[in-house]
Amino acid sequence: MPGSRKRHLPAFGFGLSALLVASTATLVAQGRDARPAPDSAAFYRGMDLEGVGKYRDAAVQFRLALHSATGVSALLGLERVYAELHWTDSLLAPLDTLIRVSPKEPIYRSVLLRSLGSMARHPEQRSAFERWVADAPRDAAPYREYARLLLQRGEALRADSVLARARRDLGGTVDIQLELAQTQAALGQWEESATAWRAALTSAPYLEQAAAYALAPTPLPKRDAIRAQFFAPPVSVNARRALASLEAAWGAPANGWLALRDLPPDSAASAAWIDYAARAEQEERWTHAREALSAALRYRRTPELSLRAAVAALNSGDPGGALTLAPLTSGGADSARVARTLLPVHVRALAALGRPATAERLVGSYERWLTPTSRATLARSIAFGWVRIGDMGRARSALTVAGPDADSSDAAGWLALYAGDLKSARRLLRTGADASPELALALAMIARVRDDSSVALGQAFLTLARGDSAGAATAMVESADRLPDVASLLLYTAGQLRAGQKDDAQAIPLWQRVVERYAMSAEAPASELEWARALRRGGNVAGATTRLEHLILTFPQSALVPQARRDLEQLKAAIP
Repeated sequence: MPGSRKRHLPAFGFGLSALLVASTATLVAQGRDARPAPDSAAFYRGMDLEGVGKYRDAAVQFRLALHSATGVSALLGLERVYAELHWTDSLLAPLDTLIRVSPKEPIYRSVLLRSLGSMARHPEQRSAFERWVADAPRDAAPYREYARLLLQRGEALRADSVLARARRDLGGTVDIQLELAQTQAALGQWEESATAWRAALTSAPYLEQAAAYALAPTPLPKRDAIRAQFFAPPVSVNARRALASLEAAWGAPANGWLALRDLPPDSAASAAWIDYAARAEQEERWTHAREALSAALRYRRTPELSLRAAVAALNSGDPGGALTLAPLTSGGADSARVARTLLPVHVRALAALGRPATAERLVGSYERWLTPTSRATLARSIAFGWVRIGDMGRARSALTVAGPDADSSDAAGWLALYAGDLKSARRLLRTGADASPELALALAMIARVRDDSSVALGQAFLTLARGDSAGAATAMVESADRLPDVASLLLYTAGQLRAGQKDDAQAIPLWQRVVERYAMSAEAPASELEWARALRRGGNVAGATTRLEHLILTFPQSALVPQARRDLEQLKAAIP
């Protein structure tokens, strides 16, 4: 019957259905496999976009690269651009995924702690730290990172408690020395901090500047204890280098050489000496530069080091040492190189020793390798040599022989000044290439004198050129009344010369005269600062304090006020 007849699907219907199901599954699988692979190149596109300030576009590229081979770097890039966009909260979701996939990657955990801290979500930050500790129970990284972040927001006591827990959990402090050192410094535990810094420097010499920065606020009474920590045996080059940097931060760079000079000679010590010398050269502390370079030469001699040591010796007032440190033979057989590098040093040294005739003969032996410019420079040095022994005629002849360039140089300007011809001295000295303190002083003097000639002033400078500082100081004091335009500068300079001769007893009245009689001059605050320092050297702390306070109150706009404040703080720290 038609109504009772069963309807059967054709056999091919089952096959078609199976085929459709299989095809659909295949397409789904293909669709899954066809998703773009993580794009490492996206990280580099993100870097380029970040570099030009397109932070939104950079964020898109960094997110594309999160699961690629550059994923860690991409996350750091994403952290930066989100911070620029104030979207740091958008970093938490991808971080959650990354940590779940790679729970042992410390960078992900560090970024999470930093992000929560930057959003002031401190309870969540603490929870993230605890999860990290639980997932990595023997790892110092969570304690280090969390302690650093606590220190950054000024919670030194909490950082200290975290590190105390690390000591208990890890069984020691080997892996947390840096954080321990920083925390103890923040807490004012200076000696303990120095001990921790020394331990940290053993394996991380690059922390030298960090140690100096952290310990720089050490109060004056505690500093000897810090020095003792860094001097303690066994000798550590890294610790001594850190101490040298610290001494500079304390305003006593000369003590830095004391930290380095007795190092056993090896490659590390030599590198420390050379680095110290470079700083000393930059600051024109020539005696220390000479000593450091001489020490380095004892380990390994090179022509470059020999030349630097000789220049330092010459600039420190040791011309004989300059001749010894860099003999002409150290230049080898290359006469042109010797003429270019060593000859100028030897000529200057011979002139300073009062041997200009020897210097002239030496220049003659290298005549063929000299340019007109170098010849004029050497003539200037020889001329000063003749001035030093009092033969002004030979000094002028030395310049004339070298040609018109030398005769119109700053050396000719100096000779004019020595003769009292201020008009010619002004014209010639201003065009010179010399940038020495002596030239600056001479220009300041002659610019303020209204007359075109002054035999007295010329004689004062001539006496100074001949190496007679005491005589030059006397001549300047005697000239002060005759040259009222520069009286304050003459008296201040005379005081400086007396102090350089370790004669503070005669220097102080000169500076006092400037402060009291020429209070409106540019030299008044400088004189008061030197006056205070001389009183301190003599043990008169109360007098020095009075002078510094007077300077700060009387000359509030002076550029020397910051130095006076620093000196005053040091004085007050030294008072029991």
